[in-house]
Amino acid sequence: MRTKCLLTLIAAFVCSAATLDGAAREVDTAVFVGERISIRPMPDPCRAAASRTGELTCITMDELFKARYRVVQNIVGAEEGATLEFDVADHYGFPPFGRFRYALLFVAMDDAPWLHKYQAIPMHLTADKQWASCGDIRFDPDGQPSADLKALRFPQPIAREAELSTHMRASYAAGELPHMRIARGQVWCSGGILIDDVYRTVRDGVMRAREVPLPEWPGVAARP
Repeated sequence: MRTKCLLTLIAAFVCSAATLDGAAREVDTAVFVGERISIRPMPDPCRAAASRTGELTCITMDELFKARYRVVQNIVGAEEGATLEFDVADHYGFPPFGRFRYALLFVAMDDAPWLHKYQAIPMHLTADKQWASCGDIRFDPDGQPSADLKALRFPQPIAREAELSTHMRASYAAGELPHMRIARGQVWCSGGILIDDVYRTVRDGVMRAREVPLPEWPGVAARP
């Protein structure tokens, strides 16, 4: 069997709003806090095609997933209370944000909606009912912490220890997650970045670099 080793990307899983020839694609982006309903693996489209044709003509560089989330709080372009299904691509396996109940999600509202690659940040409610990350979203053990990082009080555990990935548990054991504490199988957090600062960081950083336009923070108060 002849095999063509072509590295291809499927439009639904591209990591920026651009076509394969580099031309800009006009795709609206919804930003919202979502509550996980399900995340399930999707079949590899290249291998599926090969099983039909007997010829491997592409290689999928990521593992693919179908996610379903309920919109808990709209930031940009989503309807609160609605359920949204979208595709997720992750080069390293199961997406880390999916291990937590809530996340701030940046979803391209294409014909088949898809998550802007890696632009999903786990969110947790603080004691004063604000959404926040746990720890620094710009994690760099050799660099300076974000200026937006602050001490916060989270009244509930953010996860169970068993829900953490092997990589996260190893990072915790190495002391690389100073705002996280594991006790009696529960994961607690003592600091992070508030949602409006998380939004600005992503909008002004990755999304601007990918030429994905997003408005200023709309000033909506975080709420459960």
